[in-house]
Amino acid sequence: MQKSMESKQKYLVLVKLNPTKTESFYNSLMSISEMPSEGVRLNSTYNVFGEWDFAVWFEANNNDDAVHFVGEKIRAIDGVVETVTMPATPIKEYRM
Repeated sequence: MQKSMESKQKYLVLVKLNPTKTESFYNSLMSISEMPSEGVRLNSTYNVFGEWDFAVWFEANNNDDAVHFVGEKIRAIDGVVETVTMPATPIKEYRM
């Protein structure tokens, strides 16, 4: 039985790139579907500044699905130098 979206674990992936590959990484990232693999759903992507270049928020049914997504879809993109993946547990969600 598949968990509902509300009960999925949320993850943040920070991505560090080879500076010459930023545009090609961006294009590859934009071509990934909202449901890129079994048990995974993308929530949002961000360009960030500082030590990291991009951030990807996603939900997964379990850690195995998250690991496979990051390894097969994110780290496999040409130009990725490093990633760090963090599970995140919401404490409070603010709505407008």
